[in-house]
Amino acid sequence: MALLERHPTKRFGFRVRVWVKATQLRQRDVAWLRDERGFGRVTASRECWEWLVKDQLAAEWLLSAIAPYARIKAQQVDLALQILKHRIESIEDLQEQAERADALAALNVRSRGRRQNTAAMIQGFVSRND
Repeated sequence: MALLERHPTKRFGFRVRVWVKATQLRQRDVAWLRDERGFGRVTASRECWEWLVKDQLAAEWLLSAIAPYARIKAQQVDLALQILKHRIESIEDLQEQAERADALAALNVRSRGRRQNTAAMIQGFVSRND
């Protein structure tokens, strides 16, 4: 999943982050992923367990490793890697990244209607003179 977050220390007041999440019914199935890889955290979520990777370097490594094998989620993996590999140098770059985050969220059925921060937020927040 991709998130657009307000971040006061960033040059344009926002950052785009990628989180990788694996959900399983049994805790041991996701705890094994954390223990095997050495990153991420395991948390309970309703009736299942999640392994969540927030570290951007770890997320990029993981997505790069699974990209050749991804079929159903291949487009999501590709968009997430584009986000992770692209540095934000201008307001146009930030807008592009936010639009990629929106596109990634649109591919995830569970993200629809849940995301509060979208690319449209940036236009209203950043002045035209930046």
